[in-house]
Amino acid sequence: LVRGDQLCQPDGSGVRRYNGKPCASTTRYDDGHRGSCGCGPPGGDTPFAWNMNSLTAAASQKYFDNGGDRTWCGRNCGRCVRLTPTGGFVPGLGRAPPNLNPQIFLVTNDCPVQGNEEWCGQRGKPGSSQVNAHGYEVHFDLQNHNGQVVNNLNWDNIETTWEEVGCPGDLANNYRQCECH
Repeated sequence: LVRGDQLCQPDGSGVRRYNGKPCASTTRYDDGHRGSCGCGPPGGDTPFAWNMNSLTAAASQKYFDNGGDRTWCGRNCGRCVRLTPTGGFVPGLGRAPPNLNPQIFLVTNDCPVQGNEEWCGQRGKPGSSQVNAHGYEVHFDLQNHNGQVVNNLNWDNIETTWEEVGCPGDLANNYRQCECH
C-alpha cells in the first residue's frame, strides 16, 4: 500500500481529521522503565515484561491526564485506544504503513510536554482544538522495546485515527497489576 504525506486534513477548528474521525500522530520509544502508570513491581523502576512486549503507549500529556498536568497516575492510565492507520505520515518524519489494519494499545505511560514539545506539546485535552506542531490533538508514543511496532507492525511514525475502546481481556488483566489501576 503506497500512500503518503498527511492524509488527515484540518477541520474548521484546525484539528486534523480523516473521514470525520479525529487523528493522532505517533512515534515510538524504548526506555526500559515502568512508566507513569506504575506498570512494574513496587519499589523500583523495572517494568513488567508485558509492558515492554505488548502494544502499550505513552500518551501526550493532555490526553494522559484528561487536560491536567499530572505526570504520575494520570486520569487516562489504563485506557485502551484503537489506532487505525490512514496511510499517511508527517512528511520527512515517517513512512506509509504496509496496511490499514487497526491495533489496540494500552496507555501505560505519559509523553510529557517538557522535552517533547514538537509531538506532545498540546495545551489542552482532545476537544479543545489545541494541537501539536503537526496539527494533531493527541499523540501516542508507542513502546517498541522488542520491535513490536517497527518490525511486527512495520509502523514508522504513522498517522492514525484514534478512539477509546474497551480493553481486551489480556490488556485489562495486565493493567490490573499496575500501581495506578
